[in-house]
Amino acid sequence: MSWLSATLRGLIILFYFVFATVWLPDFVLTLSSVADASRFVRDLVGLTVWGVGLVAGLWMLRFFQSREVI
Repeated sequence: MSWLSATLRGLIILFYFVFATVWLPDFVLTLSSVADASRFVRDLVGLTVWGVGLVAGLWMLRFFQSREVI
């Protein structure tokens, strides 16, 4: 694997985790239906969106590692 390929793959992984664990939960929490809900519901929705993004990312890392893509 070349340096360029490794750098691009690393950036894709970085951008996915920033998107799935930072931007997306923040976006979901600012939706009017979620923002108007009780604090418990907002926390539960935020935790769920963040957790799904994190677990999916970790699963994809392991899957692509076993296929020797990364």
